[in-house]
Amino acid sequence: MIKRSYFTPLNMTRDKAIMVGSIVFLILSLLDGALTLWGLGQSAIEEVNPVMRWLIEENPIVFMTVKLSLPFMLGFVLWEIRDRSRKFVACSMWLVLIVYSFVMISHAYWIVIYE
Repeated sequence: MIKRSYFTPLNMTRDKAIMVGSIVFLILSLLDGALTLWGLGQSAIEEVNPVMRWLIEENPIVFMTVKLSLPFMLGFVLWEIRDRSRKFVACSMWLVLIVYSFVMISHAYWIVIYE
């Protein structure tokens, strides 16, 4: 019998939810990085995260590498602890996806304003 978390859809197991959430996080991270670099190139935005700003100034490829490694690292950590801390895993994945959704909304806002 498969136990389901209250935070995952009814037809999705916890393992599948972690994988799908990590893939969505990867896609959102890729979009965020690409739109950030584009917006900086157009002088439409400024990077507010000081660590990411420093990485962009040093090397945009390193910035994107770090940006894309974060979903893999989070997915790996959540996968490793999935049986020990179910609520933490579910809440962490939802929190990341909600935060990145707001980031995408802010990107959409400045793209509309800039154009």
